[in-house]
Formats: sequence, structure tokens, C-alpha cells
Amino acid sequence: MKMLERTTMIFITRVPTHRNDGTPIHSDELETIKRRVWEAFGGLSIDGPGTGVWVADDGTVYDETSYILQVHCDRARYQEARELVTQIGRQLGQQAMYFEVRCFDGVDIIDISDAD
Repeated sequence: MKMLERTTMIFITRVPTHRNDGTPIHSDELETIKRRVWEAFGGLSIDGPGTGVWVADDGTVYDETSYILQVHCDRARYQEARELVTQIGRQLGQQAMYFEVRCFDGVDIIDISDAD
């Protein structure tokens, strides 16, 4: 049986409702982010908000509320997707951004301070 090669992927990120310093993210800024994503990739799905907890390398515990944003695109756009998530993280002043790719390589946590 011949396996079909995948040519598409789904990338998932979490867009927080508050910055790491606790400052709320205004709904207009969330709408701008959504527009930026769907204009770049032709669509998106967003669910939530939901909560998650993660521990930074320095031991700081972040208990966050965020939206789950999902995009289906060609897998050749992996780097473009990763860069867009990095840019959103920088815009929001985040220490890190969740980045999961399904049907391709799996989950990646992007360290915003080291991202290029």
C-alpha cells in the first residue's frame, strides 16, 4: 500500500487575553491579529477562551486565559506560520508562544526572546 504524502498542515497557537504583565489585551487588538492571520492564510478558526498553566525556565508560573487559533495551510508555509506566531508574541509582549503543527512536525514552544 502506497502512503500519500501530506501537502497541508494545521497550525495552532494560543492568543492570550492578557499580556504576561497582566495588562488586558483589548478586543480591537485581538480583531487586528485575527485579520492579519486570515488575510495571510485565507482563513482561521478561533475557540475559547480557555485556560492553561505553564512554568517558565525561571520558575515563574503563568496561569493564563487564551483563545485557541487554528489555521489550515500548505505545509510549505511552515516557516511563514512560525514567523507570524513569533511576531504576534512580540506584539503582545509575551515571553513565549505555543505553536503546534498537526499533520507535519508536532508541537513547538517558541522562545520569543530567541526567535528569528
